[in-house]
Amino acid sequence: MALARFTRPDDSPVLIDPGEVRSCAPVPPPGSPLAGPLSQGTRITFKDRTHQDVKELIDEVERRLAAAGG
Repeated sequence: MALARFTRPDDSPVLIDPGEVRSCAPVPPPGSPLAGPLSQGTRITFKDRTHQDVKELIDEVERRLAAAGG
């Protein structure tokens, strides 16, 4: 299975295995108790319940995960 490439909040790249992804959702809004470092982007939640926020918007995240075999 291929990995999908995304951009972390600090602009560094991150490769994600689509088979480990549990869900994707827009990042929580600023001021929310679950808010992270991004005001817009996508929160990718993994099967082990950890998450990674990425700068790409949800439509692009879903497209890349599907292209990588997820």
